[in-house]
Amino acid sequence: MPASDRHRHPILRLVTLLLLLAAAGCFGASMVRISFSPAFISELQQLPGLGALPAACVNGGIAAYSGLSLAIGGDPTVNAGCLSNIQDAGQANLGVQPLALLAGLAILGAMALIVWGPRGHRLTSGVLSLVAGTLLELNALHLGQVFAGHFGRGASAIVSGADPGLWVALGLLVLVPLVQLSAAGVGWARLALAPIEDGAPPARP
Repeated sequence: MPASDRHRHPILRLVTLLLLLAAAGCFGASMVRISFSPAFISELQQLPGLGALPAACVNGGIAAYSGLSLAIGGDPTVNAGCLSNIQDAGQANLGVQPLALLAGLAILGAMALIVWGPRGHRLTSGVLSLVAGTLLELNALHLGQVFAGHFGRGASAIVSGADPGLWVALGLLVLVPLVQLSAAGVGWARLALAPIEDGAPPARP
């Protein structure tokens, strides 16, 4: 193995590990925000004598969930200006969300492969990264229905949307396989060009 290839593997492992650590760190940030649907807000505004929803409900949503609160069933950050009848965040605790939990486990599995896995299996960490990102996105899409069911309201009145923590995590998780494929492509190109770089055999006298 050329010396440059020997040096490239530790660097690749470090870069991918840092990306996964950063993605795991995003679990501490807000990933999903629950809000009233635009159709529900429009219906309320048309009812005589009821008036519009408070601006805090329209602009700030109902509650924001970090990846950690979704994965382990922790309390969200509740918009008290919108739901004044909720005395504490525990009432909006939706419990463990399996998709978020599986996404976290997939990230941990990818990190374990990079640190302890055989070199031939480390590319699997890129697949696990994409799986984790897909699970997080699916969880964000259906969390509105989970919230509506938790409070016994119609699912059509509630929507869920991605917060910055989710977008950053998804970007980092997509970067992992891209970095691995780029490094693999460089390695394949060097192998293909090796005979050319070595030069033609000396001419016979």
